[in-house]
Amino acid sequence: MEIGGLTRWGAIALGAAALAVAAGCGDDEGDSTTTAESGGTDLSAVKDYLTAHTADLAAATQTMKELGDRYYELAESEDFDYEKLMDSHGEEVASLMGKSKAVYDKANPAYEEMEGIVAGVPRLAQYDVDIDAGSAASDDPANAVSFSLELPNGETLKQPGNAFFVTETALYGTDKEFVAKGVEQDVDGDGKAEFGEGIPDANIYKAMVDKFYELASGLDADAQEFEPTASDAFTAITVMTPTMPGHSRLP
Repeated sequence: MEIGGLTRWGAIALGAAALAVAAGCGDDEGDSTTTAESGGTDLSAVKDYLTAHTADLAAATQTMKELGDRYYELAESEDFDYEKLMDSHGEEVASLMGKSKAVYDKANPAYEEMEGIVAGVPRLAQYDVDIDAGSAASDDPANAVSFSLELPNGETLKQPGNAFFVTETALYGTDKEFVAKGVEQDVDGDGKAEFGEGIPDANIYKAMVDKFYELASGLDADAQEFEPTASDAFTAITVMTPTMPGHSRLP
């Protein structure tokens, strides 16, 4: 999308740069923040960009939640016997997982496009940890996510990793902790258990997509209330640059 001949990213970058310059000028008493914030620089592009993406993420995770709820209902109907589940409802399960992957595959890169803003704004930064950047407590306690998953069966999965990680590895069957036990990971039923074919543990998966929707909805609500300041814009642009399209993440 373009704004007056600039890409939206360019508008955000220029706005942040202008604020940085203004902040550096200051007034005679050194009140640089007040000067920058009262200088008339329009930061609406930052908020508009952010809220458009947070709304999209909230909508995507709502869809994933609805699909996950249906998957859980099917698994529960077979008393979580996953061989019976696939024998009786294999086509529907494959359809649900396929639709979930399609939503996930759009949601993940869309989040990356706004990650720098979320991670760069202190009041929003915890969402980045929990949604995309945080570790499992068992791997890296110091950088672990803040949440644990309360499963429908009463069990608790303590700080299992960020929402994208758990959702992805359950969907694609790449982490044995999050997939169904006692069944071949052959979601399309072609007799071959191939890479990327996940049959998630229904209790874990439902808990995760429920939590993902909760996190995304919370981020969207906080983003709607967020009013960018000069400091926010400057911090976000320095964090955002390596996550912009065409750039690689810094190590």
